[in-house]
Amino acid sequence: MKRKITILVLSVVAIVIIGLVFFQDRQEIGNERGMIAENFTLPMYTQESGELWDYRGDVIILNMWASWCEPCRDEMPDLMDLQADYGESGLSVVTVNMQKTERTLQDAPNFIEEIEITLPVFFDVDGDVADRYKIFGMPMTYIINRDGVIEHVIRGEVDYKGLETLIKPIL
Repeated sequence: MKRKITILVLSVVAIVIIGLVFFQDRQEIGNERGMIAENFTLPMYTQESGELWDYRGDVIILNMWASWCEPCRDEMPDLMDLQADYGESGLSVVTVNMQKTERTLQDAPNFIEEIEITLPVFFDVDGDVADRYKIFGMPMTYIINRDGVIEHVIRGEVDYKGLETLIKPIL
């Protein structure tokens, strides 16, 4: 009888240890610093659809914008310059247009063509990504490391120098 109890106790301890090892290091998926950025699949400007994790393995600058947002318009050239300068080092600047907030469905494509955006553009047609990432104001930018973990969350306009300072240590 004592032998059965000993085996039972050792089995329970082993299960607890295995559970701790496997579940302790799991990071939470979410939209805050230190969390794994939530993947999404959306229609895109240049192709039918794509997903955020198409860029996993690179350092990702994920920028949320709308064509009516002046700071969003102002920062777009800097984002394109960063991609041009650091793309070969493993940087992917990816943008998401908050299409649900646009006045018309043609506003974002018109803006993309007007300033000749060279970056991938996702369209958040139904506002699902805005809800999951809790986008309450624009622009909003996330810097995501090569493992998919959010390193920085930036509310408001970004510029080349500020982003460069944040991405260099993780490139």
